[in-house]
Amino acid sequence: MAMTILNATTTHCKALELDDVGLGGVIKHGKDGERLVDFGEVQETYAKRKGTNFASLAITAGLGKLDDGTLESWPKLELKLGYMRDDIFPDLLGLASTSSQGCAFCKILRGDLIAAWDKIREESDRKDDNEEKVHQAKLAITKVTYQLYEVPHNNEGGEVVGSHSKRICLDSLYVFFTIDLGSSKMDYSLHYNIHADAADPCASWFQIWRKPLSNGLISPPSIKRLNELIARSLLEIPTPPGNTYYPTRLLDVGSSTCSKLRLIISAEYPALSKGEANFVGVRYAALSYCWGPKDEANKQLITTRGTIRNHIAQIEFGHLPQTVADAVQVCRTIGIRYLWVDALCIVQDNRDDWAREAFEMANVYANSFITLCILQGNSCTSGFLKKPHSPKTLQVNFRSRLDSSISGKLYLRMLHPPRENLKDSRLQTMGGLVGAGPDEPAKLDLRDAAWSNRGWTFQEARLSPRKLFYGPLMFHISCGKLQESADGSKFDEDDFFRQREPKFSDVLVGWYSLVATYGNRALSYERDRFPALSAFPRTISEKFPDQQYLAGLWKSDLHRGLLWTPYAWTDLKTYLEYPEEGYIAPSWSWACHPGGLTWVRGNALGLYIFSPEFELRGANIVSEAMNPYGRVLSGTLELDAKTFQLPLCRGEGRVIETPDSERRWLGVTFHYTLLSAKDEYIASLHLDWITLGGKNHPEDPLNLDQLCMVLISRSSLDNIYHHWKPSDDKHVTDPEIMLGLLLQPTGEKDEFVKVGLWYSETRGLGGNKFWDNIRRRSVRLV
Repeated sequence: MAMTILNATTTHCKALELDDVGLGGVIKHGKDGERLVDFGEVQETYAKRKGTNFASLAITAGLGKLDDGTLESWPKLELKLGYMRDDIFPDLLGLASTSSQGCAFCKILRGDLIAAWDKIREESDRKDDNEEKVHQAKLAITKVTYQLYEVPHNNEGGEVVGSHSKRICLDSLYVFFTIDLGSSKMDYSLHYNIHADAADPCASWFQIWRKPLSNGLISPPSIKRLNELIARSLLEIPTPPGNTYYPTRLLDVGSSTCSKLRLIISAEYPALSKGEANFVGVRYAALSYCWGPKDEANKQLITTRGTIRNHIAQIEFGHLPQTVADAVQVCRTIGIRYLWVDALCIVQDNRDDWAREAFEMANVYANSFITLCILQGNSCTSGFLKKPHSPKTLQVNFRSRLDSSISGKLYLRMLHPPRENLKDSRLQTMGGLVGAGPDEPAKLDLRDAAWSNRGWTFQEARLSPRKLFYGPLMFHISCGKLQESADGSKFDEDDFFRQREPKFSDVLVGWYSLVATYGNRALSYERDRFPALSAFPRTISEKFPDQQYLAGLWKSDLHRGLLWTPYAWTDLKTYLEYPEEGYIAPSWSWACHPGGLTWVRGNALGLYIFSPEFELRGANIVSEAMNPYGRVLSGTLELDAKTFQLPLCRGEGRVIETPDSERRWLGVTFHYTLLSAKDEYIASLHLDWITLGGKNHPEDPLNLDQLCMVLISRSSLDNIYHHWKPSDDKHVTDPEIMLGLLLQPTGEKDEFVKVGLWYSETRGLGGNKFWDNIRRRSVRLV
């Protein structure tokens, strides 16, 4: 790491020294007997603070009042230091002077302030567009504090006893400053996270959980830390004693004695042959990354029928796109010789090979030793070993005045570049509030990554037993209950198969939630909508072989599965006209509509009982031969069900927009109401697309006169935890509801496409009594 040592030779540097006696510290003991420093009362109310009116601040921050009328308390979380000074932007000559005298902190701070000044000036210029541009400003550093945080969970240490109910950790150093532009003043802060080696006495003394970071991802310190996390992951999920599965092809990245890179066919390669007992258990890694937009993806080195022989002989390292080249380097560094990369291990211009290997995705990722998930960049050319931000690290030497045997080193390091680290500190300076908690690098890396929004990466991550994420901030590992970043911070990651022996009913609820999330993922080609998720239904089918998969839904649960709708409305033409790539899915499958999805009852789907009200006479799904869970060529459901054509053309009813006071939300908002000729309620309607005319849709592409309602399910407003009462909804007198699909005829006899949903409750003509005299008929959904 780029290390600078604080020598404490100047007055300003000395202010950063942690004087545990001068700051009011006392010695306490943790549950395991460890000695640590305690800086006094944790809680402090706003009412106790003097000289500031916090009434408006408390309202803004959402604080309430306690029984005694005082404001709710927030933790006392700062240790104030004596670092205050003035200077002038942009040169900051005062900081330059103390830097030249040997103040390491002043040198780092000056560079970060200058970088932040560029952003401050840009924002000021945008606000004052008609005024003279800002070139100079006064700087006043008003406060520097060491920041503490309450940590609610046990983080590799005993919980503190005494007056504490939670661990108090030394977290960061904050610098608060004011910028005077002449016409206005602005308050800001920059902060530096605090790190310490786990074995250093400072770590337990101050309860520091962050570990030092190196800017180089394959530097010796980084690799040591990575190997430590990998070793811990093996305690979570041990690798099988003998690996019985290998992908069809793998990249041999070479060894310490041979750097030759080539493609191998696993069945023909002695080291991976099942017959070679001495080689059982050879590990391979898998790569999960973004190919990127088409112009970038076209730069990807791929294996084709014309290049496969050359790739088996040798692949030139310099021909690899940077992301793949970096992955090869990581594998070589941590001692994994084999790597699976889709672009090179699948013959991209061979349809059968592509379909067969897409079918094998579940096995490829589930059996990999580790999956490299690339969060940095948005294409195969981005790379990830070169960091976009390489901050300096300041080493602060410490010796306790409370206990002279406690001495060691603290490290200060800025997580984000100064422009991103810069925060408006008006609330901070008024209330001593710095933030809601410590920085969460994994959450930030995952949230901002293009990788997190791509379709193919969705299943790759969730089926991998051990994942190594490479983000712009740092690397992170996830395996079982271990979710930890390079700096020691923890994070949470969802697990589709969290229950190792789940019931199919539990899997179904997870499936609907998973598909709803997946719908928002982007694909370069919409025809991959099923293949990019195919590992999940394959895995479910292997766990539950009696369950039949039907183009994104499950046969035994069609009475719930059919009740989906797009989360956001679009024009019906996006549905009626096939995309340029051709047929994607039948109208009754969620996959026919790109984008977000929801089901009736939404996230609470598993809390309600649904009873089927139709008979499935047949299901004919034609998919590609090599992958029954992949691309769908056609899909038909034959139902025997009660149907009712909207009586609009006979003048016996009408559709109106539902008044706000009568709308019910069942995970789906039903915007329209079907009324009889006497304006009696029949049903509530929801269209999958905006189709009822208006200025944006002057020509209604949907003929409401032809729409049919088909009865699919019967359910209740009760759920398994709560019994419905008439008082719960003034419009409902009976908790039983009927549910179904809105259908539009295709022109072929008894053939329809899905265009919406409906539900009917027992009021007016609606509810179960409406359907008692309705006849069944054959319905063919396409």
